Amino acid sequence: MNIAGTLTELRAWPARRRMIAAGVAVAVVMALVVGAGTVGYLGGSVTLAGTWWGYLVVVTGAVLIGLIVAGYFDAPIGAAATLCDLRWPVLGVISLYLSTDLRTAVPLLDGLVRPVVAVAAIALLAWALLERLAGEHRAVAKRDPSATEGEDGEVCTTCRPLFPSSPRS
Repeated sequence: MNIAGTLTELRAWPARRRMIAAGVAVAVVMALVVGAGTVGYLGGSVTLAGTWWGYLVVVTGAVLIGLIVAGYFDAPIGAAATLCDLRWPVLGVISLYLSTDLRTAVPLLDGLVRPVVAVAAIALLAWALLERLAGEHRAVAKRDPSATEGEDGEVCTTCRPLFPSSPRS
């Protein structure tokens, strides 16, 4: 799936998915800013201890995380989220936090490594979003437009569902 197709698909999202994406993005910005120590309260005023690119990375990453999380809700039939979908977004979030962390006395990442890890985290989150949306698209797409039955899209057979349905008795 290309970027133009992804943007078209995002525009077609229902309002509930968009609201989830916005809410998660705001929560992630607040969690990263407070957790990483890029905004603090010193001497009666708010201080901004982070770099300009750090705030840009936090906002961009938060938007991508919000879109990824929203993609797990109201998924079309056959495109249910799986545990395999979580691997790369979780790694992206961890990388995003490490690249913006200012709270620790001796940061794990220092110098020019921070911006490199930040760009890698954004690229990883963008790729994870594209893969999630492409997986949804493949799951609901017919392989042969002339086929009437039995030619549904592909399904992941190696992953467990993220939200398994409870067995009914």
